[in-house]
Amino acid sequence: MGKTIDCHFWNPELGLEDNLEFKYEDVGNNIELKKPVFTVDVLDKIINDIKQARQDYLLKIEIPIVLDVIGKVTDLWMDPEYKGRKIAREVLPTVTGFSREMIETWGFDHFMSILRKENLPLFGKLQPDKYKDFSELNDGLVKAYGEHNVIHSNFDPEVIGHICAGNILGIAAFEMILDKLIDAASWIKVPSEEPVFGALYARSIEEVNPQLAYSIAVLPFESGNKEAKEFLFSKSDIVRATGGEQARISLTGLAEKHNIPIAGHWHKFSFITIAREYMDERANQIAELVSLDVTAWDQQGCFSPQEIFVENGGEVDPLKFAELLAEEMETTSIALPKGTNSGKIQVLDGYHQYLKKEMMGEPVKIFPSATHQWLVIYDGTTTRFEPSPLYRVIRVKPVNDIMEIPKLVKPIGSFLQTVGVAISDKRLTPFADAIGEAGATNIRVISSMTLQKPWEPWDGRFPLHELFEHDSIRWVSINTKNIDEDIKKLLERKRMIVNSNMKIPLE
Repeated sequence: MGKTIDCHFWNPELGLEDNLEFKYEDVGNNIELKKPVFTVDVLDKIINDIKQARQDYLLKIEIPIVLDVIGKVTDLWMDPEYKGRKIAREVLPTVTGFSREMIETWGFDHFMSILRKENLPLFGKLQPDKYKDFSELNDGLVKAYGEHNVIHSNFDPEVIGHICAGNILGIAAFEMILDKLIDAASWIKVPSEEPVFGALYARSIEEVNPQLAYSIAVLPFESGNKEAKEFLFSKSDIVRATGGEQARISLTGLAEKHNIPIAGHWHKFSFITIAREYMDERANQIAELVSLDVTAWDQQGCFSPQEIFVENGGEVDPLKFAELLAEEMETTSIALPKGTNSGKIQVLDGYHQYLKKEMMGEPVKIFPSATHQWLVIYDGTTTRFEPSPLYRVIRVKPVNDIMEIPKLVKPIGSFLQTVGVAISDKRLTPFADAIGEAGATNIRVISSMTLQKPWEPWDGRFPLHELFEHDSIRWVSINTKNIDEDIKKLLERKRMIVNSNMKIPLE
């Protein structure tokens, strides 16, 4: 018998299910997804109910109660035997195309650990004038760029909408948690590519505290449902959205039509920079860590690296580093294999494109996977930034000085996001300042590129603060105060992931 997964969530006491039409989508492996067909009348009842839940309960409780609920929900999901996690483990590989190992390790063990209540951002509004240079915040550093000019302010939002992209797992959980910290009801449009996890997580909140959960509605409607989007935008104080260029155009226009602010997070590029001082006896360790950034989520996130700049002048040259990285990609890919969405064509295209260059005598060397699961390319033909085909295809490029990189990437500055680094502390701040000026917003130690800390800004804005206020300040963060110490910790974590996953029996 097949398994039917409900992709929606709202207060069951509304009694809507008997009068709703549902669509059932067969996604394979005897799994079907159950999605409501929304009408404006139904959506109106749902929005009124989450507003009422906010009024009756959310506004009357203190933050420690919310944090306690979040902590208990996180504990549930950190338990491999928790029923919600077991459902996700069974269903999500088919729905998303990611491997079970990727979802279990990266989606649950590591993403969920970020959502522990002690990690959540509770600091108030930062004063930009106090951060004109990189200054301490939590366990990292931040700097404010630009002049303070408020263009939107609402410190009492009643309803916040969220439109989530489907390239990685967990965004819906992060959104509904932040809203509760500021007493806002939430509607969340989960992505068509992955409509399952948001509803599962909301039901986890319901298990712990139903009254809090009923200030949340998870709505799996299609992106082309203009009537639903129009109505929901008209009932919201602000909408936060993630997606690509088409989503940016469509949703920005919708927000303007209804005269509400939109916190948009659109398509971005990220890359890695490795300084010469780490190209010594530690080069193998650096390759270990970099392989995790390339492998995580199969390069599908905005924070996934698409290129690696390696500084000349170290004991290990960039070409040799590419070879070391290829060896580590094989090990890491065994521990975190691809799922059904393997991007085989993209990997093969990259292989043939650069094989021709290598055969013609250009300064190119390819290091392929025997089964075309990944591809490392040494490319000495150009230093300019070039997008990757993704799906674990990565280029290593030599650069004479890391301080040349901000100039190289400045033409795409508005599309820059995360820069993974292995740069000594004394050189890191000047580099971060220059790359921040060029447009990047997050500087993270290698192997932590795809694990945003809750206190970090997101595309230059703090996730909690942007739900209240929009201004012209762009925040840039460095997620470490001591890079060598963090590299040691991250290396332990990486090896733990590999060792534990090598022991996971494949189902």
